[in-house]
Amino acid sequence: MSSETLAVKGEGHWNKLSVTSESHAKEKSEKSFVIRMTYLFLVLDVTCLFMQLGIIPYLVKKMGLSLVWFGYLQTTFGILQLIGGPVFGRFGDLFGARTALTISSMSAAVCFFLLGISSNVTLLFLSRTPSIFMHGLPGAQMVVTHLSSPAERADALGKLGLCFGIGMIVGPSLGGVLSSRFG
Repeated sequence: MSSETLAVKGEGHWNKLSVTSESHAKEKSEKSFVIRMTYLFLVLDVTCLFMQLGIIPYLVKKMGLSLVWFGYLQTTFGILQLIGGPVFGRFGDLFGARTALTISSMSAAVCFFLLGISSNVTLLFLSRTPSIFMHGLPGAQMVVTHLSSPAERADALGKLGLCFGIGMIVGPSLGGVLSSRFG
């Protein structure tokens, strides 16, 4: 009778271990998927960011402004990014990396949408306002850092740098093509 009890306990113990290893594998797979989606997001985010840098000078000229106004516009963007950086970091600490990355992508979408419909100088400068929370790279770094193990972290962060570089190359090229084709 005691051997049956041990067998049942042993069987239950092994089942528990197999369930634990299956859940660990599933959790690792989910983390890997989120990290890959973060890489994709970063490529798109940086591509759009650098693409708009190639389009804005033409947009400013089309509105009849001098390129000095382009400088003012980019200075406004930089100041908003500077102010928003610590706020974004604290937000990420309080609400989590995924929430911070979501806020970053939503603010980027609003910023690019407003830029796309800008028909006057006021709207052009207002299109820069959502950029206060537009911190794609720090948001992606938060997600990757939280989801990767210490042994994999350097590799994962290095791949973020690669994604940034890809967006930095593709963005201006795409912006130049769009500017020359659609004026």
